[in-house]
Amino acid sequence: MPWRPVYHRIIVQLADAATTLVSFIAAYYLWLLLPLASGATAGPKIDLDPSHFILMAMSAVAWVMIFNFLGAYSYQRFTSFTTEIKIILKTVFWGLLSVMGLVFLLRSTYVPRTFVALFSLANLVLLILEKFLLFYTARIIRSRGRNRKTVLVVGTGNQARRFVEAIQRHFCWGLDIVGFLDVGKDRVGRELFGKKILGTTHDILPVLHHYPVDEVIATVSTRRLGEVREVLEVCEREGVPVRIISDFLGKIAKRFRADVIYGLPIISISYIPHNQFALAVKRAMDIVISSLALMALTPHILIIAAAIKLTSPGPVFYDWYVVGFNKKPFKSWKFRTMVVGADQIKDQLAHLNEMQGPVFKIANDPRVTPVGRFLRKYSFDELPQLWSVFKGDMSLVGPRPAGPHELARYESWQRRKLSIKPGITCLWQVSGRNSISNFNDWAKMDLAYIDNWSLWLDCKILLRTIPAIISGKGAS
Repeated sequence: MPWRPVYHRIIVQLADAATTLVSFIAAYYLWLLLPLASGATAGPKIDLDPSHFILMAMSAVAWVMIFNFLGAYSYQRFTSFTTEIKIILKTVFWGLLSVMGLVFLLRSTYVPRTFVALFSLANLVLLILEKFLLFYTARIIRSRGRNRKTVLVVGTGNQARRFVEAIQRHFCWGLDIVGFLDVGKDRVGRELFGKKILGTTHDILPVLHHYPVDEVIATVSTRRLGEVREVLEVCEREGVPVRIISDFLGKIAKRFRADVIYGLPIISISYIPHNQFALAVKRAMDIVISSLALMALTPHILIIAAAIKLTSPGPVFYDWYVVGFNKKPFKSWKFRTMVVGADQIKDQLAHLNEMQGPVFKIANDPRVTPVGRFLRKYSFDELPQLWSVFKGDMSLVGPRPAGPHELARYESWQRRKLSIKPGITCLWQVSGRNSISNFNDWAKMDLAYIDNWSLWLDCKILLRTIPAIISGKGAS
């Protein structure tokens, strides 16, 4: 009989918490021994107080919460070891941020940077070792016929065949097929992948009573979703879990949420990120980073403003209305990089446009001033947009804002760019910028960002933005 999933989840959570605690202890002793290895007669000392032990315990809890938030405990049979490592890297990153926050909130005594680095390294190594042991222990146990689940597959089409082929390739998943149910009677009694087609969907109840079934996998096309209703109702009464594999669900799997409002079952389908906690963290990052950047860069902003004013007649800033989240207009600012009246002569340069689509781009735009060319190369002209980020009109990462005239020329599918806040940097910014000459490619990058959005993706784009700015790669 297979373990109940909740027991397995609790075991893994306890193992993760214990590994984090051991990492703290290992980092402490490594920190003490490190000077001795370099020839010192005595190592450093940390005066341990209750806040250190509270920090250690809360960190273990935080690690488990982050693992859970990243989906580490959701149906681990299908999780590869590579995926586990990716989740560990993300967890250690976000965990360290939470530790820094806990140190601040607890007003703990001095925590050395060397200790934090050693804890990060120890935690990363020990978590990978722990997951390796759990992963391969589960494989060994399942290969010996234990901790396995018996599944009944509903459907015999392409979806069912692909699922069964995947099960056969991954014996370590620990799934054994009892048989199949088909929507029609024509193939009942035949075999598929060496397993018998036991009946139709109407035979679900006697099949469940006759065979030991731990889980039902319903594989149906969109046009036949209604035909598995009886299967769902019977499985609900019998207490048998059901998983549905459908071509329709593939399009909304990451975007739908089930709710009950006044007793009415409602499925909400969103085509934008809807994880409220993650969005709140994203907004907090925008506020903190933009405010710190504005304060730190104030001397540079003043120098740039003076350079613009001294070398070109006209205002320091260029302000114009752009279209933001849900097509709401807002005023945006940049440092002025063109001569005064540049917009009025834009039509005269239309034949030089190198971007296919609604956006106007010229590699060596004659309207750009010498100072403006330098600012554009290193994206310094966009520093004032940090104020828009702080206000909430923009985000640090997101699709580039569109002007009203550009939006009027968007194709229907391109308008989904406006379903989230625009940003200062994006995939286009770190993928060559103006070396991409087709707006369709640019739009596809923005939609890929929306479809795959996560806090981790934002962090990766921000980290890639720094070398892109320093090198001036792809800038005009």
